[in-house]
Amino acid sequence: MLGFLAWSPPVAADPPVTESSRAATRPLAGRLIVLDPGHQLGNSNPKFAKQMSQTMFNGSIVKGCNTSGTATNAGYPESTFNWRVAKRLKTLLEDAGARVEMTRTTNSYDDWGPCVWDRAGVANRLGADAMISIHGDGAGSSSKGFFAIAPVRINGWTDDVVAVDRRLAKAMIAGMIAAGAVPANYVSGQLLLSRDTTSLNLSNVPTTTIELGNMRNAQDARRMSSASGQEQYARWLLAGLERFFR
Repeated sequence: MLGFLAWSPPVAADPPVTESSRAATRPLAGRLIVLDPGHQLGNSNPKFAKQMSQTMFNGSIVKGCNTSGTATNAGYPESTFNWRVAKRLKTLLEDAGARVEMTRTTNSYDDWGPCVWDRAGVANRLGADAMISIHGDGAGSSSKGFFAIAPVRINGWTDDVVAVDRRLAKAMIAGMIAAGAVPANYVSGQLLLSRDTTSLNLSNVPTTTIELGNMRNAQDARRMSSASGQEQYARWLLAGLERFFR
């Protein structure tokens, strides 16, 4: 009896890796992004009162080193929310090819700061392609959603970056909304122009502050306090950064 080999379909060869396919999978390759998780748990620790009392002129007014931030009505601290979103976003950005640096490396009651001017200094020293300062707001309970903050023009301080900062802020807004983020219902166009934000006034690289949600709004607070919600915020921020660098 003759034997026959069972027929099997040919195996398709893997598609060649091209520059365009690399760009599609790692769209932020070569970019250096600084993430600034706002505040620090220990900023409220009395033993750091001297450090917190430091002040500096920021081109507009004299402001303090840092603050403890806000919290949900249930006591979930903004510092922890900012930290967890930033850590998740760091992973997503690195997966997209970016190099990522953080302005703080802990979230602890036994640590303070760094001061907001030192945070801007991190991005300046590294020559970052962008810096995103991650925050949560503490507005009235009916206010919800995210918005971006960009600087006004202050000669000798922000005149060299005001245009690119606003372009970054607008790209973040557009990209985040397109990805499903909830736009703020209490800031027109989701863009707030600030004269007094130290990290913006002292930055020499494209920088914006994103208030991701209102921690005093019940709906926002539930999302901001959960791991799944923090994942959403990180992915929305990623979408905004990809829009800026596209």
